[in-house]
Amino acid sequence: MVNKKIEINFKEYNNLSALGDQDAELIKIADTNLANSYSPYSQFKVSSLILLEGNINVLGTNQENSAYPSGLCAERVAVFSAKSTYPNKKIEKVVIVTEQGNEFPFSPCGSCRQALMEYELNQKEPIEVILKSGNSKIWVFKSIKDLLPFAFEAEDILKKE
Repeated sequence: MVNKKIEINFKEYNNLSALGDQDAELIKIADTNLANSYSPYSQFKVSSLILLEGNINVLGTNQENSAYPSGLCAERVAVFSAKSTYPNKKIEKVVIVTEQGNEFPFSPCGSCRQALMEYELNQKEPIEVILKSGNSKIWVFKSIKDLLPFAFEAEDILKKE
């Protein structure tokens, strides 16, 4: 047996004023977009902003449905919309905010992590992730890989031996 260890690096900020102006503005836009969340069942509002190259913002919110699990997370709503509308634009950042907060920000679910990773792998450039929940600290990750260190690629699945 061999014990192994993974280390994840990220930056932690105590408030918006500690961030750069662009990132603070993106968080404010995503926070405002929380009002568009359709979350009558969980009452847990999530908003996501995808920043594409060319300074294009695409927003998404979680969308619930009484025929659970037919709803969709804010991150996938935003990224699918971004890539449907702007298929040739690279994703630079993903901002994810929640109305409710803990001591630390909420992170994306596994399905959203894998969906975002697909785009990072396809564009062969990292996608920065910014997380903020309520009045919690703000976490900034340089890459989706920091949130999903054991991601798999389509070529891994399609390999035939």
